Amino acid sequence: MSNKPAATERAPGNLKNGNPNESSIVFRRMVQDDADGVARVEAACMPVPWSRQSFWEEASHTDAYYLLATDAERDDLIVAYAGCWVLANEGHITNVAVDPAYQGQGLGRRLMNELILRVKELGVDSMTLEVRPSNQVAINLYTSLGFRSVGQRPKYYTNPVEAAEIMWNTKL
Repeated sequence: MSNKPAATERAPGNLKNGNPNESSIVFRRMVQDDADGVARVEAACMPVPWSRQSFWEEASHTDAYYLLATDAERDDLIVAYAGCWVLANEGHITNVAVDPAYQGQGLGRRLMNELILRVKELGVDSMTLEVRPSNQVAINLYTSLGFRSVGQRPKYYTNPVEAAEIMWNTKL
């Protein structure tokens, strides 16, 4: 028996060109049983992936909010996730990943919009994140969501070594 909560959102419409059905994407909060699926997406997307154990330890903190996107047409397969620490009125986005098979279809935007809505309900009025300067697709997404660059953290990332672009949205 699964501890997975009920679906909380379905979007209308279909994606074209043989892509997954947009209406089959469901957003919900992560539970312990999801750690394997989140780790699978992480491994497919990140050069230095977190382990299953790391995800569950991170997501089990009371100040953490991990949002999943699952595909209801594929037995609730986890296809994307975003993690956020909620500290007082600030949110710190820790991880965002979309399964490569689902990239380029607007799912990252939908996931981020949903995460922002949910943490605003918890009292968050500003958010921050770090992103590789070489990840222009992510930077473009975050900029379009109101995030602005405020500086860099040198040598923040490994494999390859790269600074982190620090971005804030103070007007949620």
